[in-house]
Amino acid sequence: MNPSANCMASRPADLSVQGLLLDIDKFASHDGPGIRTTVFLKGCPLSCLWCHSPESRLSQPELLVQDERCDGCWFCIDECPHDAISRETKGEREVAVLNRSLCDACGRCAEVCYAGALKVAGSRVTVGEVVSRVEKDLPFFRNSGGGVTLSGGEPARQPHFSYNFLMACQERGIHTALETTGYAKWEVISSLATVTDLFLYDVKLVDPASHRKLTGVPNELILENLRKLAALGSEIHVRVPCITGINDSPEQIGAISRFVSGIGLSQIVLLPYNGAAGAKYEWIERAFALGNRETQSEETMHRLADICRQDGLNVQIGG
Repeated sequence: MNPSANCMASRPADLSVQGLLLDIDKFASHDGPGIRTTVFLKGCPLSCLWCHSPESRLSQPELLVQDERCDGCWFCIDECPHDAISRETKGEREVAVLNRSLCDACGRCAEVCYAGALKVAGSRVTVGEVVSRVEKDLPFFRNSGGGVTLSGGEPARQPHFSYNFLMACQERGIHTALETTGYAKWEVISSLATVTDLFLYDVKLVDPASHRKLTGVPNELILENLRKLAALGSEIHVRVPCITGINDSPEQIGAISRFVSGIGLSQIVLLPYNGAAGAKYEWIERAFALGNRETQSEETMHRLADICRQDGLNVQIGG
């Protein structure tokens, strides 16, 4: 355990620390036990081909454009201080089109877009501001055994904000879960462990070359941090996003399962592929490489679950 984190734990959470917030999802039921409020931060060091939240990758605000909602009021064009928005005909409709090279995501266009075609992803907030929103859900947490889940992006990319936010939640008696890729210095992960009740830890692939090719980063640090967390005795649910034709073969799931059981963990969650993120890529004008893949059948997921059970793991499908 990080000695500096122990020193910090003797002090109350700093509610003035700022972070870059993406979204807050209330009444979530798939990010840990009970009814939860999931707080999504912006910024991720990975660039997975299958990323379900591409708008969370950049560590800065960016404008989302849903031109199917544009009603042609053109208030956005009048409001934009950089002349970054123009009118363009798409099909049978004239819609607002963004020149991203001119846009600084100031948000003035989104403020006057009553149709909801324009939205800024990412806003600067303090720990105190987010905690004040979260603690309103305390009755639901207590009645359901739920709490707060901090997700991303990657929360470890904003370690000071994440640490103080999770500490503030614990100070208020709120159960804390942290969803992480594990791709961060051990000093950061171990510090966050002191204020985290449950880790939802993503493991995509065991093979280093495949991991680097498909996510943009190596996985040695991810797996080593997981080993160390397991040795600390942290409560960990390993979550495997099963991507059709990418990492869902019996051999690949078996390799992950053996690694997880080999470091003394007992819980694994297999997440069927969800291809619904394609529209989000259109909002930020990026290509979605896996748009035509279908989710696995129930039979396939149960076969993969049986492989993990053979290694002595408790398996959850979905959630």
